Amino acid sequence: MTWEPNRCCTEGDRQHCAELPGSFAATHLTLHGLWPNFTDEQSRGKPRAWPQYCGAYQHCENAEDASCAPGVAVPDELARLAPGYVAGTGAFATHEWAKHGSCTRLSAAEYFHAELAAIRAIPGDATPDALHAAVGADLARDILQRSFGVLPDSVLLGCDAHCRLARVGFCLAKDPGDHPTTPIACTGNVTTSDYDNGCVTHGCQRVAVLAAGACDAR
Repeated sequence: MTWEPNRCCTEGDRQHCAELPGSFAATHLTLHGLWPNFTDEQSRGKPRAWPQYCGAYQHCENAEDASCAPGVAVPDELARLAPGYVAGTGAFATHEWAKHGSCTRLSAAEYFHAELAAIRAIPGDATPDALHAAVGADLARDILQRSFGVLPDSVLLGCDAHCRLARVGFCLAKDPGDHPTTPIACTGNVTTSDYDNGCVTHGCQRVAVLAAGACDAR
């Protein structure tokens, strides 16, 4: 999940950033994606903690073309929860399907519905009251980590170098068909990642939650 007010400070040319103030994404975490993750043992010697661009989608790593598209419409509800996705077959939905969905046992339609199921596994569409209340201010990292209503060890808090919230990740179990199920403790290969868990690796005791357009805040 992404905190868009932070992302739009560094990627302000993205289409929806101009419309961020007053939008759903200004006050809610929004979906980045869903992907299978290696166990710590599986990830040893690998360049990353997850597989990507699997099977027929290997060429999409170098250049995404029409063959990389999922070929199905994104569910309307998912488009609301993910500003980078569209109710069609293009944009960020294509990237996430080709990069991550291709490494699951799911069809494209199943993959997008699995993303919805993953969000629903976290109470309140993954945006707790404590986070809403902290917009434009900050809160203790431990309070934020425990506010999602799931096992705190299943929550990853990504901060930038200024301890500003950038993203939140959730580690979920999966069934034999790769459908996400319930939150589980995260593996070491992500809890030690500056990208995934930077609020912890940077030693942030308090986490700043930028309001939309507040890019000069420190």
